[in-house]
Amino acid sequence: MRLPVKILKLSEVETKTILGGPIKVVFDKETADTKYLTFAVGDFNPGEGLKFHLHPESEEIYFIVKGSGTVYLGEEKKPINVEPNTAIYIPPNTIHGVENTGNEKLVIAFFVAPGREESKVVE
Repeated sequence: MRLPVKILKLSEVETKTILGGPIKVVFDKETADTKYLTFAVGDFNPGEGLKFHLHPESEEIYFIVKGSGTVYLGEEKKPINVEPNTAIYIPPNTIHGVENTGNEKLVIAFFVAPGREESKVVE
């Protein structure tokens, strides 16, 4: 059976606090009955970000849409400076976090697959 196509504008999506940051979950198992992925957008003011976390079995891609900031990766939480049009692939079970270290909004598109597991917050 073919699932219906879903079209949403970000202005129609509720902002939730997820992992300590403002996130709009655009498509996932609840909003679009996706089977394999979650698509979300983070809209971070300066100083905001996401707690360190990992996805035991999911891959994730960050795509920086606007602004600049720092993405932290791996056990050592290595800081990576990011700017628009930067894409980052994060393998399963990799610690990562985000901080807007710039002076304007940092907008990141998140793609997680499979998108059905909960994130695990780490210290």
